[in-house]
Amino acid sequence: MSHADHDLEKVLGPLEAEVMRGVWGSDGPVSVRDLVEHLNRQRSQPLAYTTVMTVMSRLAAKGVLSRRREGRGYLYEATVDDAAAIAVRNVMRDFGGAAMAHFVDEARADPKALRRLSRLLDEDR
Repeated sequence: MSHADHDLEKVLGPLEAEVMRGVWGSDGPVSVRDLVEHLNRQRSQPLAYTTVMTVMSRLAAKGVLSRRREGRGYLYEATVDDAAAIAVRNVMRDFGGAAMAHFVDEARADPKALRRLSRLLDEDR
């Protein structure tokens, strides 16, 4: 297991991580059915459609995936690029302003991090 895979499973768990790797590996939005077919090609024990649908719905509720109605189902896309972005979303969801204040305090203590934070903030203006 690569370092990135290990980090992803730390913040999501094995099945959610497998789903996210499948979504990231797709070319654009993906349906549950398409993802189930893709994931099951690589597995000895196939996943049920309803299992993947539930995982994707939960990831959408966490803000890690976005979804839009397409016919009778949904198409899903990743809203984040890596495990670090998922971890930050989780911290912000769970601790909100207190987490942000802590990040800023940490950046103030590290000139390099403060310059990076300033650059990131300037990009959004």
